[in-house]
Amino acid sequence: MPEQILEKFKQWIRPEWKSAFMASVVIGFLIHLYAFVNYLPNHDGLINIHNTQLKFKLGRFFLGPFSGISSYFDLPFVIGVLSILYLAVTVVLIVEILKLRKTLSIWLTAGLVVSFPTIASTFSYMFTADGYMMGFLLAALAILVTQKFRYGFIAGAFIFYLSVGIYQANLPLALTLIALVWLQDLLFGNKKLKVIISKWISYVLTIGVGMILYAITFKIYQTYFAGEISDYQGLSEIGAGSLSLVSAFVAIKNSMVAFFFGGFQADTAMTFLDVLNAFLVVVTIASFIWTLRKLPLVHIILAVGIFVMMPVLSYCMYFVSPGVEYHMLMVMGLVSFYLLPILFYDRMTSEKGFGQGIAWSTVIVLGLTVFNFGLIANISYFNTTLKYEKSVSYANRVLDRIEQTAGYENVTKLAIYGTYYLKSELGSSTIPDRLPSMTGVIGETILAQPYHYQYLFANEFGESFHLASPEEKQTIQDTEWFEGMPTWPHPDSVRVEGDIMVIKLNK
Repeated sequence: MPEQILEKFKQWIRPEWKSAFMASVVIGFLIHLYAFVNYLPNHDGLINIHNTQLKFKLGRFFLGPFSGISSYFDLPFVIGVLSILYLAVTVVLIVEILKLRKTLSIWLTAGLVVSFPTIASTFSYMFTADGYMMGFLLAALAILVTQKFRYGFIAGAFIFYLSVGIYQANLPLALTLIALVWLQDLLFGNKKLKVIISKWISYVLTIGVGMILYAITFKIYQTYFAGEISDYQGLSEIGAGSLSLVSAFVAIKNSMVAFFFGGFQADTAMTFLDVLNAFLVVVTIASFIWTLRKLPLVHIILAVGIFVMMPVLSYCMYFVSPGVEYHMLMVMGLVSFYLLPILFYDRMTSEKGFGQGIAWSTVIVLGLTVFNFGLIANISYFNTTLKYEKSVSYANRVLDRIEQTAGYENVTKLAIYGTYYLKSELGSSTIPDRLPSMTGVIGETILAQPYHYQYLFANEFGESFHLASPEEKQTIQDTEWFEGMPTWPHPDSVRVEGDIMVIKLNK
């Protein structure tokens, strides 16, 4: 009977899993609810109100199927609920992977994962957010399966293959989580080094075989389906080399500094996040020293080596393609640096003196970090609201001008030249200075390209136009009258030429 199965399921669930799941759901909804109950598309969301998300050209072969669970419509609440549920399960998996048992350890882990800036940045692309959250879940699941079973790397490799097939940046996330597992084995495991290293091979096989499967899929798509790979983020250059070793390490250093200590650089506003990150480093190093003092020398050397390699694992894509540029959607792996002190805190017992100070510092610093991440998320949503409303109001003015222009009744096409920049001190400096570089969030307009106007006019105002072809636009651009045409908002910046509405936003 279903009731009996449900009862057995309830008995099988451990208290730590319940705590992790509920904490994730509660904190996740508290932080992100605004994004779930408002329609706030960014420049991509505007043209993806309904989209199958079949992003084969981007190498995201499984994004479409997993995004399709919520339908292919941009449904903020449905997608938001599924995303939080996926994140909650991801936290449960991480808690089990790291063998966390303390209540505060679990709550902090839940808070850090669901509030990390990558999550808010992904929610600015709400139409596909649940697919990406499923990618995080699968990356963690692959590691847990590898950890729990003797030949778990076989299933783990396939699960990881699905994860990177949703988004390639799940590779750094998986690698940094594995680094935490390795540190846990060295610092707190009771097994012999030989046994530990033999298990490490399983994780290497999981990642290696998973990436080989992905590479085979990539090659099959290119070869047998004449699949064209986009040059976005250097995807078309994958396997054709990478940055030089020196350049890659310089890029890693610059990226780490920009994320964790951007406010300490010249001409950059310092934020509370920069201060908290500085304390995070102190707490992490203190915890490391406190733990290493009791370990054999070999364990110390390996543990320090893994810790030093974590930035490299976080930004390993620099070694894959020379064209890659990391942005906020790609750095979920950095959450592992915030989870590292939790790993130490969870193993502390009745510490006194220095150890007790480390314990309190860990809870306070990470608790404040979760709160600050929540503020960053809501400031991001606030800016997204302003950006969307400014864009719609401005588009309304443009459409009104179009309808007032003589000859409008004959117009079937739009020829839009340039971009009109909506500027305000709040949007151009005040908000960006108080946020990390939030992809999809920062900016003051969602109308960057002519097709954005086309989609907005059609879906928000019910006015459908085609876009003039590149040849038609070039013909117009070569005329003398276009050269002398004033730019928006001048009354003569809008003109009808045959069946084309010409709009000159800037030169």
